Amino acid sequence: SLLSCSFAVFGKQWYQRRVRGYLMFAVFFFLRFFVLSWSDTCGQDRVVLGDWFVSHGSPDLLEDPIPPLVSAVTTDPYSDPSNPPPSPDVYCAMQWSGNIDPSSGLQKYRLKNFATEAEAAAANYSITHKGHCGSCSSLQDLGVYIRQNLTDVTTKCSIKGIISRRWQNCCLKRLGFSDHCASIWSYNIFNTKKRCLWICLWQKIISEPYNRPDGSLNDCLQCDEDKSGPNFKYFSGRTRRNSGIPSSIQRPGSQVYNMEHCYWYGDVNETCIRNKPVGKMDLR
Repeated sequence: SLLSCSFAVFGKQWYQRRVRGYLMFAVFFFLRFFVLSWSDTCGQDRVVLGDWFVSHGSPDLLEDPIPPLVSAVTTDPYSDPSNPPPSPDVYCAMQWSGNIDPSSGLQKYRLKNFATEAEAAAANYSITHKGHCGSCSSLQDLGVYIRQNLTDVTTKCSIKGIISRRWQNCCLKRLGFSDHCASIWSYNIFNTKKRCLWICLWQKIISEPYNRPDGSLNDCLQCDEDKSGPNFKYFSGRTRRNSGIPSSIQRPGSQVYNMEHCYWYGDVNETCIRNKPVGKMDLR
């Protein structure tokens, strides 16, 4: 009939517009990623540099005084409705101390919060991310963020968490996270599972991309952003966005801090890595 024919034509046109929108977004993201994927690593291979930071940046190498939030999160921050506290507009910066750790033979380093980039530079510190230092601000955790597909592998960790919280934590540690950083990731995953489970299961079933053609997040990522994001950002300190690390999830430029991580010492290619990366590069 004429009506069914009209519906068929409309459905075909809607489908074509939707596919065209996703293809345009994919091309835009590929070009953006091609330009940015080397900029934050100073031209170094992502996995090589990430491995170097993981093996040279343990929180055990930190010198005193250590910023107060650079520690494991021992109580669930999502159980307190007053969290997160106001976050100061500062910068977390690092500096190699020149002192050698006798047990590992590696250089020790410092983390410190600075009010401005200029203040950090004047003290001979290198910015490691925008915002205050937190549980994930160590260079070990920077390496984990740079080198591997965190979206896919942390999702696998969350699935293991359905069976056992211990399995989930072990999964996070195998990715290379420090104990400090794994603690807030574990609470974040648990809260997202609690608040967004059915929304995210549906997104998984329909295989909707991270971003819609207009650039907005899919419902699962938006739920995670709204329900778990504020506490995670506060207690972790470091995120990929505030560390200038490109992501497969398109974010507004205003949310991404433009920076480079060029503060290794020695030959970055001569790394005896203890934690191998898991999964392909995703850069969420």
